[in-house]
Amino acid sequence: MAKKASRKELAESIFYEPLPVDARITLEQQSHILGSTTKNLNKDENFLIEYMKPKTVADTEELTAQFKKNFPLKNNKTLKDNKSKRTKKKLLTSIEKRKLGLHKLPKTGIKYASLAPLHQLWVEYMENNLNLEISATGANKDGLYQKIAKADYHGCLLMVTRSKCPSYIGAKGIVVQETKNTFQIICEEDKLKIIPKRDSVFTFNISRWTFTLFGNHMNIRPSERASRKFKSRPTIDL
Repeated sequence: MAKKASRKELAESIFYEPLPVDARITLEQQSHILGSTTKNLNKDENFLIEYMKPKTVADTEELTAQFKKNFPLKNNKTLKDNKSKRTKKKLLTSIEKRKLGLHKLPKTGIKYASLAPLHQLWVEYMENNLNLEISATGANKDGLYQKIAKADYHGCLLMVTRSKCPSYIGAKGIVVQETKNTFQIICEEDKLKIIPKRDSVFTFNISRWTFTLFGNHMNIRPSERASRKFKSRPTIDL
């Protein structure tokens, strides 16, 4: 018991020592300062009331009530949880795509043999799209011509049969990219050739049918050609 009592006396001597004189003086000074600020606040409020009296018709009680109100500087509207914020994706512009070279194909490195599966898929697509056994008859030829003009030619095995530029005649390859004015084909020599549509005539085969494309009629972007209605117009022989 004597050991416990000594510990208690030690604790009381540590935690219950009298406050030093210097600390008491500083606390009294701080209390005086705080008291003076409250008095200044009351003086400021009275000054505002006396200043606003001749300039308004409101009563003193109304003014004091207005001064006691809290005026928020910003109204924070609560967003509904069920509405998620829509973030607009930033897309590349046509100029940025051109600078990055996204539309350019390498002149070497693409193999003609590797494009054989693409050509087979294109042949199946055209056979299902054209349905030649029925649409090749005379009564349905107008619809057939519209389908040929609107078809996608990526994977088509094209051959240039006529052109104003003799160097293009006889060029044959699989179409890897089509633009508004050109067909880009990979030849059997694994070389990329860019054939202009203007003043050129192309042919391609589907099973036992051979079709002719006039490049002057195809100077349209592929995406626009798919939704365009073509009119029959005369063809000028080259």
